[in-house]
Amino acid sequence: MDRRRYFISLLFRLSLVLVALMLAVRAIYVFEGDVGAWCLAGVFGLSAAALQIRPMLVPTPGHASAVYTPGPAFFLAGLFLVPAGPLVTCIAFALGLSGLVTAMRPHKILFNLSIAVLAYGSCSYYLKLGVESIGPPGPRPELIAGELLLGAAVLVAQLLLRSVAIRLERGDESPHWGAFQPQAVTEALFCLALSVPITVLARIHVALLAAVYLYLGFTWWFMERYRKHLRALAQETVTTEDQRRWVA
Repeated sequence: MDRRRYFISLLFRLSLVLVALMLAVRAIYVFEGDVGAWCLAGVFGLSAAALQIRPMLVPTPGHASAVYTPGPAFFLAGLFLVPAGPLVTCIAFALGLSGLVTAMRPHKILFNLSIAVLAYGSCSYYLKLGVESIGPPGPRPELIAGELLLGAAVLVAQLLLRSVAIRLERGDESPHWGAFQPQAVTEALFCLALSVPITVLARIHVALLAAVYLYLGFTWWFMERYRKHLRALAQETVTTEDQRRWVA
């Protein structure tokens, strides 16, 4: 990377951090939401951090395992369940804790934090989402459809910001479509679909979120067993080929 491209990329990242910091301070300063909203944001933050630390490894035969992190699904659900202040606190806690545990570089932690706070926090703050407690116990289909469209817009905004950062950093060597790669789009769709049962069950009763945790735990366990099974099959295939060569 040449010096000019480096300074432009650095200026862009610093601008994101400053704007995200001002937005987070403003959202927390308003101090909307009761104790229940802050407790729910804490639960979502812990859940997202755990999923960031231990992501799902989806095996693909003949290729390296794909890493999928369903943690942003809790951010999407919190977008409609808690006000902007608890939401940005939840995001900062989850991404900061997971980044420290996984030994992520500080500039990457700041970049991920700034993008997430700008995408989720600005949408929640300016559209006044999640202000009126948890909402109706039985959400209507049109409400769920509207939340899905808004969540998709937030995810697209995140990918757009990442694409701009990749373009400024790599220039002509940046990949086609930027951050809109198949794995990133698949992860975004999975998080969007997972956010629907989280939102619906939390509106009915918070205890029903145990069903979501059970589903995530079972999916993670199944993927781990399937990945180990494929690895064992690959080792058996290599051993059989070596034995055939030795006999020949």
